[in-house]
Amino acid sequence: MKVLAPLNNLEHIDDYMEAGAGEFYIGFFDKEWSDTFGDFADINRMSGFKEISNPYDLDTVLQIVKAIKAKGKEVYITFNSSIYSDEQLVFMKRYFERVKEAGVDGVIVSCIEQVILAREIGVPSVISTISGVYNKDIATFYQEKGTKRIILPRDLAIAEIEAIKKAAPEAEYEIFMMRNGCTFSDSNCLGLHRKERCSICSSIKHAGKELRLKNNDFHSKNTAELNDMIYNNSFHNYACGLCGIYDFVEMGIAACKIVGRSDEWQYICKDIKIIKDNIDLAKRCGSKEEYLDQMHFPEDRVMMCKLGLSCYYPEIRF
Repeated sequence: MKVLAPLNNLEHIDDYMEAGAGEFYIGFFDKEWSDTFGDFADINRMSGFKEISNPYDLDTVLQIVKAIKAKGKEVYITFNSSIYSDEQLVFMKRYFERVKEAGVDGVIVSCIEQVILAREIGVPSVISTISGVYNKDIATFYQEKGTKRIILPRDLAIAEIEAIKKAAPEAEYEIFMMRNGCTFSDSNCLGLHRKERCSICSSIKHAGKELRLKNNDFHSKNTAELNDMIYNNSFHNYACGLCGIYDFVEMGIAACKIVGRSDEWQYICKDIKIIKDNIDLAKRCGSKEEYLDQMHFPEDRVMMCKLGLSCYYPEIRF
């Protein structure tokens, strides 16, 4: 199982690799796309943050792809917005042709139309979590269409992941491992990720609150206020799936993903290293219990592990 890291800082590619990254994913910002389709038409899920999450243009990204490939690592480019028009898909064909020429290992896509387009051009497709592969039927559908890899939703349990992989074993599978959990579901959330806080979860979190209760007693007030505080301040504030690494190694998962195309490179490097150390440990351990007893925990484990609120896979410990 390889560590898949976000790449938004070209200066630190070697630092990521030294920490243990085996794969990278990267997006780009294209002014021509925005001029053609408008500021609210996204190339990928983080286009709303423009150069903050996608600091390079396509020409630069293609050079980065070649540099990463020269170092023997894999790289994927994101094209995973929630929706595309027919006109945008025609425009996107040019992107796919150029990334193929650069030798990219795959394009991360969000709909069947992109899978078909990628297949026609001859570039491998990776199904984004935006597609919502929640069961074996959806996984089998994309597998039969020839996709290279499927990224499974971050709110699936380990047992559900295993069942999907067994039912459609020909595709590779990628799971979420560290950083930036999601309050809801990527595939069922049509809010935009933008600095204006158009995302549904961010809008709710920052909205003014008015408490209205049928029973206006202390217990009801306290319960509602506590619930609001927990979900605003603690639930997936920083997500982690380290406890599940033994299961995923045994399962043959291809890659585990670190989220955070707008995060600082130092923190990404720390996550890469602790994941890689735990993967190596899991390979040496003879049982899940042995792994859990010896695994490396995050630095801030007191807050991270509290009540399982930041766990991608809380069933392991809770």
